[in-house]
This record gives sequence, C-alpha cells and structure tokens, in this order.
Amino acid sequence: MIFQELIKSSFDAYSNFERAEMEPSTITVYPLTEYNLEGVKLLFDNCKKAGAQNNNSRIATVDPVLWLGEFLDKNFDKISYVSTKLEFTILKIEKDKIINKRFHIRSKEFYSDNELNNFFNDNKFKTLVVFSIIKQVDLNNLQITYKLRYSDITENSEIRDKKIKELFKPDN
Repeated sequence: MIFQELIKSSFDAYSNFERAEMEPSTITVYPLTEYNLEGVKLLFDNCKKAGAQNNNSRIATVDPVLWLGEFLDKNFDKISYVSTKLEFTILKIEKDKIINKRFHIRSKEFYSDNELNNFFNDNKFKTLVVFSIIKQVDLNNLQITYKLRYSDITENSEIRDKKIKELFKPDN
C-alpha cells in the first residue's frame, strides 16, 4: 500500500523544490554493485577531480589509475553507494511513510594503507556512501595520506540486526 500511495498522490503532493529533487536527472547517489558499475566510474571521476584541485608543490596527488583498482579489489563490497555531491537526499520508507532524508559528506584522513584498510575492515557501518578517496604524498618526507570523503547512512535497525547476527554467529 505504501507504493500505491506514493504513485497516486505523494509524487504530486511535493512542492516545486522537492519535486525538482525527485527528477531522475538529479539523482546523486548510485549503488556500487557488481551489477551496476556506474558507481565505480563516478568514484573514479570524483577522485580525479578532487585530486586535481591540489596545486601545492609540496604535496603530490597520486593518480587514481595507479592505486584505486587495488583499493577496490579489497574494499568494493564495503561501499554501498557513491555520491556525486557533498550533500544528498534519499527518498526512503520509514515507519510506513515515504520521506526525504538529507545527508552530508564528511572527511577523514588516514596516514597509511593499513589505517585506511582498517577503517573499511572494522565494518562498523552497514551502509556507506563514498564521495571520493584521494591519495597524496608529502614530497618533503614521502608520507602517504588518504583523504576519504564519506557518509555513514546506516540506520539504527541495521546496527541492531548486525549485533543480533553477531551474537548468534556459530564459533568457528
């Protein structure tokens, strides 16, 4: 019944501003799955654009062609979506109602491959949206830095379900 209500009345009930956000051409979040690799292309483009903004001669941005493939081989299944904007809205069902939920991208820095991989392997999140990952090298001391722009949009129910699953997981 939720979708019947959405199709019949909710789409027409949105104001002009909200309706503009619902146009297919304004979609800003793409799934990252083996069935839809558009997200990989968008992530690559975001990494390229964000890295190109660095015009500092002390810090060199590493082209994602050199490292992003290896990173995705390890962490592809931990990223749920790729965003094309630093702020995005998702139309979703919550408590039997359809709502627009707004999210913001935040930044985090990592100072080694291990730190970055640990972030993804700790798996604290269930639904992760990534905007970009930039790999940089400080030419003064050859220190590697990763700048991750992401949003954790994991719902409380997903966290609860994950904890329950962990509790009942058989010991190996």
